Amino acid sequence: MSRRRKGKPGQRKKHSLVTGIQKLYLSIVFFFMNDMWSYASACAFGFLFSFVPVVMLVLVIVIRLFHASPDTIESLFGSTAAISTFLNLDSVADNISQIRSITNFEIILVITIIWMARRFFSSIIGSINRIFHTQVPMRPMLSQVVVMAAEAGMVIVSSLIIIMNVAFKTITKLEIFQKLSEMFPRLLSSFTEKTVIYLPYVIIFVVVFICYKATSRSNPPTWTCLWCAAACTGGFIVMQKLMGIFLNVNRYNMIYGVLSNIIVLLLEVFFFFVIFLSFAEFVFVSQYFETLLLSEIYRLPDRDATGLISTLRRLLFIRPDHLLKYEENVMLLKKGDTIYTFGDDGKFMYYIVTGTVMLIKKNNMTFVDSGAFFGEEAVLMDGIRKEEAVAHTDLKLIKINEDKFYSILQKNPKVASKAMAKISKYFAWSANV
Repeated sequence: MSRRRKGKPGQRKKHSLVTGIQKLYLSIVFFFMNDMWSYASACAFGFLFSFVPVVMLVLVIVIRLFHASPDTIESLFGSTAAISTFLNLDSVADNISQIRSITNFEIILVITIIWMARRFFSSIIGSINRIFHTQVPMRPMLSQVVVMAAEAGMVIVSSLIIIMNVAFKTITKLEIFQKLSEMFPRLLSSFTEKTVIYLPYVIIFVVVFICYKATSRSNPPTWTCLWCAAACTGGFIVMQKLMGIFLNVNRYNMIYGVLSNIIVLLLEVFFFFVIFLSFAEFVFVSQYFETLLLSEIYRLPDRDATGLISTLRRLLFIRPDHLLKYEENVMLLKKGDTIYTFGDDGKFMYYIVTGTVMLIKKNNMTFVDSGAFFGEEAVLMDGIRKEEAVAHTDLKLIKINEDKFYSILQKNPKVASKAMAKISKYFAWSANV
């Protein structure tokens, strides 16, 4: 008689270190398997080519529609080396302010924005689709809608930030604010300085969170998206600090001249997208971890596999703590207990966490021990047990229903291949007995 682990239905244990390492390993494997390096490069170059058109359109909006002065434009963008490299802000602002009607320049600018910025956002959406394609079917039309919405959103948000900045500067000129400034000079100057420093990172955090939460179309957990967005933003800040330490920009200026800022900008954007896509992979792994973990443990190398990678995989995944959290699926049995017998319904398969199981067939018996599955033949065929399973030692088992097994069969060809190989071996053995 089988004995289930005591506990309330659905009760879970806390996350373990083993589960965290397994998630990290799968995230790294999928990062390289999905060739995220290439997607990061595509996003970086897409950003570089769409950067100037987007800045130009933002300038047109804030100057033509909101009548921002050239001094305001210079104070907002002049400190950004990349923009100063590409554009002469004084000249651009002056020329735009003199335009009184829609011109060919603005028409060409809008067309350029649509063309160049689409490549950038398409690269981002394409990379997210690549990560989630095994779980969420791609929808090209929806992707194009998201791309166009992202273009419009980027321009609108950039314009709103500038408007807020102009409004803030206007408020600071009011008499009451001047009095407060005289009373608390350090407090207000510190607040302004920190706002300028940290606001871009707050914007990055929000945009990254939205990308993780919305663009995958799989609705990952909000908490996972939040902390991954925070980790991505923090990683980008650390990366910038390290680049500031190890990259001598003055040396680049001597060798490459004005191109040095473009080179540094391209490196920063590339490494940002490497970090962004790494955590996007982690969001994917965290959301579908149970399915991915089942796939990994089903494909565990045999005990006699001597390769280093095979040994490491077996050591890493032989203990599925995440599956053990679900108390209702964990079974504890004593030596001699029967798990199932001939003719029973075969709606479950089993994974051996610890112990050994004896499988009794017509004229033969076999033994399977920890790290192995058994009972899937009936799940895959007619649902009737053709063998008896008995606990040869004390056992800890994980019971897996047919729906979960069919799910990993459909989404992982390697799992399906191994399952079919076991079925073929089963029929070959049956023909010989």
